[in-house]
Amino acid sequence: MPDLLVSKPDGDLLLSQSLQPRSLLTLGRSDRSTIVIPDDRTSRHHAVLFDHLGVWHLADLGSKAGLEDETGKTTFHRFENDEAWIRMGPVILWLSNAGPAAPEPDPSPMKLPIEPPFRIASEFLRENQPPVRPTEPLPLLLAGRSDRTKSVRILDLSDASRILIGSSGHADICIDDPAVSPLHAVIYREDDRWAIADTGSKGGLRVNGKRWLRKLLEPGTLLEFGDTTLVPVLPEALFGQEDEGPAEAEDIFDQFDLGSAFTDSQTESEPNDGDSIPSRPRNP
Repeated sequence: MPDLLVSKPDGDLLLSQSLQPRSLLTLGRSDRSTIVIPDDRTSRHHAVLFDHLGVWHLADLGSKAGLEDETGKTTFHRFENDEAWIRMGPVILWLSNAGPAAPEPDPSPMKLPIEPPFRIASEFLRENQPPVRPTEPLPLLLAGRSDRTKSVRILDLSDASRILIGSSGHADICIDDPAVSPLHAVIYREDDRWAIADTGSKGGLRVNGKRWLRKLLEPGTLLEFGDTTLVPVLPEALFGQEDEGPAEAEDIFDQFDLGSAFTDSQTESEPNDGDSIPSRPRNP
C-alpha cells in the first residue's frame, strides 16, 4: 500500500501518510483539508489526491501557485512510480511503494430494458465489483438527462465518499459520449459540502456554461458532459405536493432515499472556491 510523502524542497520530510484504496484526500491551507499546509503559498483549496485503478492522481483546484512537475506547470498529475514527484506551492509530494498498475480492459455494459442517459458501476459485467468505503451520509441527490436518450435518471449518492465521472466503464458514473474523457471529473466531499473538480479531461469541466477546475455544488448547478447534463436537485423541485400522474415511460427513476437531498441553505463561495479559468487551459 503506498504512502504519501510531503517534504520541503531541501528534502526534509514533513509528513508521511498511508493511502487507502478508493479514497480521496484534500490538500490546502484550509483547516477543512485532509492534509493542511499552513503556508501563504498554498491556496485554501489547492488540490485533491485520489486513487483510480491502482494509480494515484493529483488534480489542481484552481490554486494560485498551481502544480509543477519535471515538465513544468500542470493541472493534473499521475504518480506512475516512486520517482514521480510534484511541487505544490512550498512542498514536494511523492509516493513510496507506488508500483505501476496492471492495465484493465473496460468492462462490458449489461443489457438494460431502456438505455439510460448514463450508467453506474453496477451496470457493467465484471468479475469483482469495486469495494464501497463506509462513510457518513452527506445529502446529494443528482438528476441527469441526455439529449441522446431523452430519459431522466435520479441517483441518491449521499453514501458515496467520492464519485468519478467519465466515459470509461470503470467510472462510478459512465457517460458514453465522445466529448467525455475516460476520467473526466470527480465529485468529492469538502467537509460538510460537495464539490466537483476536473481530472485532466481533454474538453475541460463545464459548469453553468463556463470552464472550471473546481466548483462547489448547489441545487441547480448544471454539470455539462457532452449531450448529458447532471444537476444537484432538491426533492421538492422534482416532486410537488400533488400527484401529477405517472411518469412517462421513457423516464428512468432510480429513487432511493429522497430525504437525502440538499437542504435549502446555499454555501457562500470563499476565495478560490470555484474560480473559473480561461477557455485556453494551462499546458497539461
